[in-house]
Amino acid sequence: MKFEETTIENLIKELNDAPAEQKSKKIIETMQKIAEEKYANVIAEYQKEYNNYIADNSNDEKFGLRSLTDEEKQWIDMYVKQEDTSSLNGRDEIYIPQTTVNYVFEDLKKQRPLFNYIDWAPAGVQKWFLSEKTGVATWGKLTAAIVEKVQAEVSTIDLEANSLSAFMFVPKAIITLGYKWIDKFIRTVLLEVNEDGIQTGAITGNGKDAPIGYMKDLDGAVVNGVYPDRTAVEVTDLGPDSFGENVLPILNRDGDRDVDEILIIANQNEIDTKIYKATHVKTSLGYVKAEPYKKFVFIPCKDVPANKAIAALPNKYVMGISKMGIDYSDHYKFLEQLRTYTVLTYGNGRLKSNDDAVLMDITNLKALVQTVEDQGTVNTVVEEGEGA
Repeated sequence: MKFEETTIENLIKELNDAPAEQKSKKIIETMQKIAEEKYANVIAEYQKEYNNYIADNSNDEKFGLRSLTDEEKQWIDMYVKQEDTSSLNGRDEIYIPQTTVNYVFEDLKKQRPLFNYIDWAPAGVQKWFLSEKTGVATWGKLTAAIVEKVQAEVSTIDLEANSLSAFMFVPKAIITLGYKWIDKFIRTVLLEVNEDGIQTGAITGNGKDAPIGYMKDLDGAVVNGVYPDRTAVEVTDLGPDSFGENVLPILNRDGDRDVDEILIIANQNEIDTKIYKATHVKTSLGYVKAEPYKKFVFIPCKDVPANKAIAALPNKYVMGISKMGIDYSDHYKFLEQLRTYTVLTYGNGRLKSNDDAVLMDITNLKALVQTVEDQGTVNTVVEEGEGA
């Protein structure tokens, strides 16, 4: 839920008019109002569900709840309720229990179509191995010397190299509902704050304190840790003429690799206009989908700019989340209705090989036009002296 412009103007005026010694407090109070407004519907929904849950003793699964471990309850006591801080020991960063991360991790994979085609490293893994087979296996007698060996170029991706940060707010109205509802709210917020960031990193991340996105050139010159953009290949059709000649040979390595399913990642507007017209024929009965040249899977993604699309092979982008943590400040303790935290998600991602994806320029992508062949009478002429 968003504030009206007049509300924002009033908040800005309050901040500007506040005495200098009250600026910090006024900023936090403004954050509180924004958070309470943003999560008003969530709080009301949870309170209603909670009342129903208590009234009919419904099972946890119906309300998206789960049984918490002792470690998770202790974590909530210390870092959310702040009832027991004896185990903090001056730690600046508090890691969310791995069991909670696992649930968030599984939810993340269900939220965006793109996430279903990413090769996810298991949650909690710190390093993940990448390998590309090079070489040829050859037939021969059992006693024959091995002529060529199958070699593997093995590299690793550090899943703790980067962190994605955002603010998380836990309204006190949620805290009073108990452990399971606090856990549900935290998982909901973690999902919300991580969803966009992870997708953006997978598409446009430049490799500097971020994943290396689909749109970056793994073989390009890296300057200060930043990978350059790919050079876009112009595509005027999604058939054998343009796509087949300019894109497919890269993905299939000039025939050395079988390619069945191909992802076409673009923003929703490009899919609904250019790509739709390039894959459907307009007839008197409306638009009809043409027989596909390849098995395309169209994936909407707002991070791909206009006039661009990515052709990629499924499960060739590796991504992983090693852990999640939170930071919080003692300066915020005067707040009575809201506790604020900084959420940190540690992870990384990149393509296994540079030719697993191609950036396409679809500015001049043509619409399909129905063609009608002349089905004239075919006459067969039989010359004299030949068979009847």
